[in-house]
Amino acid sequence: MLRRVDLPGKPEIPAIADNVVDVRRATTLAVGNAHVHTVEHVLAALYGMGVDNAYIELDGAEPPIADGSSEPFIQIIREAGTVPQTLTRTIAYIDQPVTVTQEETTIVLLPEENYRISCTVAFGPGFLTQFYSTEITQKSFVEELSAARTFCPDYEEIESLMEAGLIRGASLDNAMVLKDGAIISKDGLRFADECVRHKMLDIVGDLSLVGHRLRGHVVALKPGHPSNVALARNIREHMRVERA
Repeated sequence: MLRRVDLPGKPEIPAIADNVVDVRRATTLAVGNAHVHTVEHVLAALYGMGVDNAYIELDGAEPPIADGSSEPFIQIIREAGTVPQTLTRTIAYIDQPVTVTQEETTIVLLPEENYRISCTVAFGPGFLTQFYSTEITQKSFVEELSAARTFCPDYEEIESLMEAGLIRGASLDNAMVLKDGAIISKDGLRFADECVRHKMLDIVGDLSLVGHRLRGHVVALKPGHPSNVALARNIREHMRVERA
C-alpha cells in the first residue's frame, strides 16, 4: 500500500494492477487525484525481500530514484527489519499459459512449480542482445538482479522524456544510456548483461501488482512496462490462489 502523506487526507493507493494509469517508461499508480510514479523498483525490492504487507509513505509523487536500481531499497529494508505476521501468505498460479503480445514484445506466464523469469532484450539491428534466466528467490534477487540499473536505449529520446516529466532526476549517476553501439555509464557496468537483468527487476516489480506471491515461469522477449502490467492484469483475471 502506498500512502501520499503530503496530500490532504493522506490518500492510499493499493499496489495492484487495477490502479495502474500510466506505463510510459515507468509504472504509475493512482487512486483519484493521488498519483505515484516509478513504483517498480521499490515494489521489486519488497517482493524480492519477501515482504508481503507494508506501507510505503511518500511526501511526493515519486520514490527516490537513488542509483536507478533496487539495491538502495534492499538496504533500507534490511536496516528497518521485518516483522513476522500471523496472516497466511497467498500464492497466485495459473493452469494454462497466459500471454501478452504487443508489437515486437511477447511475455508469457507458463505453469511451473517455482517462480522463474527468462528474458531476452535486443536494441537496434545487431546492436545489443542479452539473455538471462533465474529462479526468483530472495537470494537470487538480491545477488543477481537488485543492483542492475535502469537504462535508456535511445540517447536521442532523453530530452523529450525529461520534458514530459517521465525521468525526473535521471542522470548518469542513476542510469545507463545506449548510444552508437556503446553503453555509457559513469562507473562502468555492474554486470556484463546489466540491461537484461534490469528488465527482469522491472518484471518482478510490475508483476508484484498481481497482489500475491507468484508461481510460474515468465518468458519475456523485449518486455517493457506496458507488457508487464498487461500480463499482471491478465494473471489477475485467470489466476487461482492458494494459501502457503
